[in-house]
Amino acid sequence: MTARDDARDVGLLLRYGLDPTVSPARHDGYSRLLDRFHTDPDLRTAFDETADGLGLRVLTADRSAGLVLIAEPTSPLAVTDVSTWLRIRGTADRLVYGLALGGATAWCYPTARAVREPGTRRVTALDVDRLVREHATAIEAEEITLDGGLGEAWREYATNRKQVALTSSGRLKRDCTVRMCEDVLVMLASFGLVLVDRTVPPPRAELKVWRSTDRFRAHVATAGGPLVWQTITGSQVPEGHRRDSQGQSAHTPFGEREE
Repeated sequence: MTARDDARDVGLLLRYGLDPTVSPARHDGYSRLLDRFHTDPDLRTAFDETADGLGLRVLTADRSAGLVLIAEPTSPLAVTDVSTWLRIRGTADRLVYGLALGGATAWCYPTARAVREPGTRRVTALDVDRLVREHATAIEAEEITLDGGLGEAWREYATNRKQVALTSSGRLKRDCTVRMCEDVLVMLASFGLVLVDRTVPPPRAELKVWRSTDRFRAHVATAGGPLVWQTITGSQVPEGHRRDSQGQSAHTPFGEREE
């Protein structure tokens, strides 16, 4: 291979790695390049130097997850605007979304062992919301001890926000926690960390059933999960949340409407 060939292949690998919709298991060209990434030191060196210059780091590179990259905060490829998915109007919204993100991570990977083992897990906004509220209750009862200043987020979620609030047309309001959990899952889907699971019916028209991916597991295993995830997985709260929501009865008051 010439230096020109390596440069082309580095560009293609970056393109594939940044596109969560492409899988080496379904794309022969991607699969071949991934093999070269592991066996050709010249290509690997050229890739690492290019990635480093772009502020990118390789989390994992295998046939299951593909080439999974993470952007450093200073990278021009880092995501700095989440307004496409999340409606953040102030600190309080940011706290709630942060808990929803940590809750989604903890639902999919409830233990350190789950992070190490391949496999996917079904998740809905109802699952995430219930998990966060279970832990908020335990925190309020002082069954879980938090570092100073971290209790504000849990209080905002469980005390100041309604689990479900409906518009006059019966749709979920943007600031109820179930809808905010769904927004977080939609954002994760945009990066290939969860996928829509169409094998089971959704719990509600505005909500979907999602399934975690190996890309998500790679992020948690290598980069570390959110602090909220660490709090949840390290707690001794009962493990009823580990069951899929599809096997449980509805637990949110969807019959209640608000203007």
